Amino acid sequence: MTELNNEQDVNELEVQVGKRFKEFRLTYNIKQTDIEVMQKQNISRIEQGRRLPSHELMVYMHTKFNMDLNWLLTGEKLSTRNIAKPEKINKSRVTD
Repeated sequence: MTELNNEQDVNELEVQVGKRFKEFRLTYNIKQTDIEVMQKQNISRIEQGRRLPSHELMVYMHTKFNMDLNWLLTGEKLSTRNIAKPEKINKSRVTD
């Protein structure tokens, strides 16, 4: 994979995570100012797909608002996964 493709993949991840972050916030009527651990302009950057949320923000969102972090990062809700037969995690799955 070329450097350009990696950059495009990261940008697509940022865009998708940003869309899901905003969808969650709007669905649960959470104002940007309700997210006390981050300034409003940084929340806007995440929602515009210009940056990924920090792990501190993700833990905060999960703890305070019960955000499903698996869904935030992958678009897949944990409740829809077959956890009786978890997929084997290998290097290619983690890096793809």
